[in-house]
Amino acid sequence: MTTPPKPFEALKYLADNADAGARAQEVGAALNAVPELQKWLRRLRQDAVLDLRADGLSHAEVGKVIGTSRARAQQIAEGRTTGRRAPGEVPEEDSNPGT
Repeated sequence: MTTPPKPFEALKYLADNADAGARAQEVGAALNAVPELQKWLRRLRQDAVLDLRADGLSHAEVGKVIGTSRARAQQIAEGRTTGRRAPGEVPEEDSNPGT
């Protein structure tokens, strides 16, 4: 794969480095940062869902807007990453479980 998925096109420069050692180091650093990227993206999505809820949309309406189910929209609003909580999983900081 020579082209990254659309949201990550800015990372194409990683493939363009002619120095294989430097390329491997840069790609390794990017891979190591994926968990933090996922956390950041989940928080951005949760904030957007909470904004939609603050605008008066129901979880069902939010689900339609973001292309998911009512239940998943509620889980996102609550900061849950899956339908079930993993042992020790807690909602993201500053989430509003009562919304």
